[in-house]
Amino acid sequence: MSGESHHLSVDTDRLSRQLLVFLICAELFFVVFDIIVNYAEFIEYNSIQRLSNIAREDGLAAWFMTSQTLLAALVLWFLYWLSRNLDGAAAFHRRGWMILALFFTYMSADDGALIHERVGTMIEDMLEKSEQSGEAGALAQWLDMFPSYEWQFLLPFFIAIGLYVLYFLWKVLGVGRPLLMVLAAFSCFGVAVILDFIEGIPADHSLNIYSWLKQAYMLEDYTVDHFAKSLEEFLEMLGISLFLTVFVAQVGRMPNETFSIQCGSSNQSAQG
Repeated sequence: MSGESHHLSVDTDRLSRQLLVFLICAELFFVVFDIIVNYAEFIEYNSIQRLSNIAREDGLAAWFMTSQTLLAALVLWFLYWLSRNLDGAAAFHRRGWMILALFFTYMSADDGALIHERVGTMIEDMLEKSEQSGEAGALAQWLDMFPSYEWQFLLPFFIAIGLYVLYFLWKVLGVGRPLLMVLAAFSCFGVAVILDFIEGIPADHSLNIYSWLKQAYMLEDYTVDHFAKSLEEFLEMLGISLFLTVFVAQVGRMPNETFSIQCGSSNQSAQG
């Protein structure tokens, strides 16, 4: 029997930089692709326009968003596995990576299955039935605080998770470029949530600045609504890209000076 071993070293900092450039280029492509093919109707076939529409949940951009969120979750599960198997990893780190991995796994499922939107629809149906029966109470009062989409009553939960993620990554990353990228990612999501909030507000509501833009600049409803949604989706994709590249770089900063992959193979040969 003869054995061979191959040693593959991974420069995670370089990999993360290259990955970020690739992801941003892909996201800009989806924006341009949507403008040319869908909005400008360069291709007249509706099926292709829907495929390129960045605002649709069944388009290429939606698939890309779900895929990179799942990839970020897988990297986080790998970081959790490393924290459990490398010497010197504190329980705080193991628990933190697990919570982040669970949360990003949920987000990938949410992107693909529209969980929070469907929960919001369920709550809306429940509220409508309770109002018809005259039994609307605490639920109705709570939802009245959110004049936009019904799912946004879950915002306190997401804010709590976000604060924990920020605290944990601050403790792990320290103050530096990676933490700035995390803050930029949170900023992208914050602006995206504000845009989504405005989108769900009734057109005659005083907080709906989209209605003001349409009236002030004589813009078509579809133009404002579509490009606002396009910006929202781009910011969400960019936020995930920033998180993903930070997580990839962090693999090389685990309690080893370098991260490498050791592959082994064995061959049997007959001796005659």
